[in-house]
Amino acid sequence: MSINSNQRKQFLLKELKRIGYKPSENESLEKLSLYELEMLVITKKSERGNKVLTYNARMEAFE
Repeated sequence: MSINSNQRKQFLLKELKRIGYKPSENESLEKLSLYELEMLVITKKSERGNKVLTYNARMEAFE
């Protein structure tokens, strides 16, 4: 089963909501690209001190 970009985007939006991220008035999360959402989630999680494992389609994920 593969995940399409719309499913991934919805997951990232839910993840931002779960960690308590509040966008500013001028910021529309739905208009961000998939890459920008990924970077935002990684940034916010790392600010909270969570270990973030990233996956790049061109390489294997390393722990």
